[in-house]
Amino acid sequence: MRKVISALGRPPARIAGILALAALFLSLLTLQQDELRRERERYHYLLTTNNWATSQLEFELERFLGALDRYAFGMPDVDRDAVTLRFEILWSRLPVLLGSEETAELRSIAGAVAVLDGFLATLMAIEPDVLALTRTDRERHDRIRSALTARRDDIRTLSMQVYNGEHFQTLAERTRQGYRQAETYQWAMLAVVAVLVAFLGIEILHGARRARREAAARRAAEAASLAKSTFLAAMSHELRTPLNAIMGFSEIQARQVFGPMPERYRGYAADIHASADHLLSVLNDILDMARMDALRLTLNEQVFDPSEALRTAVRMIEAAAEAAGLRLVVDDRVGDARLLADQRLFRQIILNLVSNSVKFTPAGGTVWVALETGGEGLTLSVRDTGVGIPPTTLHRVTEPFFQADQSYARRHQGIGLGLSLVNGFAELHGAALEIDSAPGIGTRVAVVFPAVRIVLPDPADPADPAGAGAARASNARDRG
Repeated sequence: MRKVISALGRPPARIAGILALAALFLSLLTLQQDELRRERERYHYLLTTNNWATSQLEFELERFLGALDRYAFGMPDVDRDAVTLRFEILWSRLPVLLGSEETAELRSIAGAVAVLDGFLATLMAIEPDVLALTRTDRERHDRIRSALTARRDDIRTLSMQVYNGEHFQTLAERTRQGYRQAETYQWAMLAVVAVLVAFLGIEILHGARRARREAAARRAAEAASLAKSTFLAAMSHELRTPLNAIMGFSEIQARQVFGPMPERYRGYAADIHASADHLLSVLNDILDMARMDALRLTLNEQVFDPSEALRTAVRMIEAAAEAAGLRLVVDDRVGDARLLADQRLFRQIILNLVSNSVKFTPAGGTVWVALETGGEGLTLSVRDTGVGIPPTTLHRVTEPFFQADQSYARRHQGIGLGLSLVNGFAELHGAALEIDSAPGIGTRVAVVFPAVRIVLPDPADPADPAGAGAARASNARDRG
């Protein structure tokens, strides 16, 4: 019993139980309707058949007596053959009443068989007189009529008993028994409905409780995420102050501003400065991610030259590419178009994408950086001949702190925030991120800024190509 209760506590088991009870309810309802229909049809059939049989006997008796009188009185519309035909029709009703299965209920009435047998004996006795009857034979006429009239009351009494007497009461009682049997199905259906309502109530309660738990867990997760983001932002701010001091003093020592120092110490100072600079970049990435998680990172939008921003970012990473033995190719086909965006985040997107390609491309490879405009908008794409990303992890590369190839990534600096930040910065601008990669072949990552952010030069004012164009782009973006 405990196992059954435990099984019913699981949602699939409750749903299966509800469906089974619903099916049982429909089955019982169908059985009840069939039982009621059978009883109604049986009642109407028996009542109609027996009423018809007795009424036909009574009706044909009256029709024969009428034809007999009209023949004896010399009416021209009735001849001897007509009287004989009416007698044969009257006779034909008796086999139905005495031997048919449909009239078995009628024969169960007390005295019914004796009345029918007596009427049959009367017909057999007067048959010779009917066959020998002539218009002027009053004696035969009176004898036939007297014999049948003597049976008329018995036939009428039998007919009345079929209509509303003992036979009718018997059928009514049998029908009531059938209805009581149908009521059994009804009580069973009520029990099923009660259990079904209980199951539904339990399911609703469980659903409401589950929804409350999920809502509470979601609120707790959101609160924890906000607390985490707030903590990361606070810690990043707190760590940047001593890091700036470390970087400043190590740079002073490396440059020997206050006097010469041993070569070894100058190397140590340079290493300290490089490590602090790397740690500061990591903290900046974490701070940007925390701001995005807390929805506090806002865009400082302005109209700028994306080509100049591209050149500035590439110059910052050219040295790293040369040190890694890579060829860095820039393809700028933007022309005079300007971009309405956050210039710092735009450069950060370029730096993250290019540094990722430089980091994961073996020596002798190539990194292509392209900037172009088209019907979809402005596209910034970075393609390399690096190690690539496995298809099984391609969908996760934009998750914070996720690294596609742990065994390879551990040999490189980074905490797995590059593509996650690029994706977040792109979403803030309403841009789309596209990633195509194949292991051993390379990776292509593209950020497509929408067309409403492209600012075209103003033909009316060549000296200010961004002025009116910026207004048009801003209006277009507001309407979008």
